[in-house]
Amino acid sequence: MYRLGIDLGSSYTKGVLVDENNQMVDFHCVKSGYNFNNASAKIIAHFSEKYEIVYPVYTCGYGREQIQAAFISNSELIALAKAVFHLYHRACSIIDIGGQDTKFIQVNALGQVDKFKMNRKCAAGTGSFIEEIAFRLDVTPAEFTEFVKEATDEVKINSYCTVFAISEIIGMIKNGAILPNIILGIYNSIIARSIEMALVEDHLVITGGLPFMHPTIVSLFKDKYPDSDSPEHSQFLAAYGCVLLHSKISDFEN
Repeated sequence: MYRLGIDLGSSYTKGVLVDENNQMVDFHCVKSGYNFNNASAKIIAHFSEKYEIVYPVYTCGYGREQIQAAFISNSELIALAKAVFHLYHRACSIIDIGGQDTKFIQVNALGQVDKFKMNRKCAAGTGSFIEEIAFRLDVTPAEFTEFVKEATDEVKINSYCTVFAISEIIGMIKNGAILPNIILGIYNSIIARSIEMALVEDHLVITGGLPFMHPTIVSLFKDKYPDSDSPEHSQFLAAYGCVLLHSKISDFEN
């Protein structure tokens, strides 16, 4: 029997199946779309085909209350901090880059959230920023990663607004800027938007869907913060933390 954590995000809904030893054993992700009930139902149906799930399920994210199965909702910030501390067992800073917002979380040596900040002013610096630019340029995430390897110089993106940034990029292309240099500028723009939220003074953990889809951005973070990394399955950590918050097993017993 397994417990299920679901992170109902603005862009994607992520599910994590957790065993009795608090180990993640399976993962599934679907687009959230316009109906969180449908998204969560797809996650539950997917896991129910192969596993016996113990209810209630544990939820977080924008749609954490919009689920038809028995559930317990949780703060996404606290759930993410719980999962990261479970993995690292140390004080750290978290930058979580999601579809619609970027979060900064400071976790202390006890695993508690000392402070946090969210960027909600604009989608620039988030996953939707990349998706919109990729759509306009007709470039896939995999192509983004390949193109940036060919960059010879960074083209700085100055606009904070997604709409203006796209117009700025189109103007750059018109004036002869090559796509690899533009993509490097886009990645560095996202990093700049993230790190300006708060001062990073300890180990930096980079999480969220964007680092998973665009692993190059993790390497660029490391260039600026050598003491940083992004754990495997980082986009599922908030869902994982939802389960851990209700576990009776100590973080240090695994």
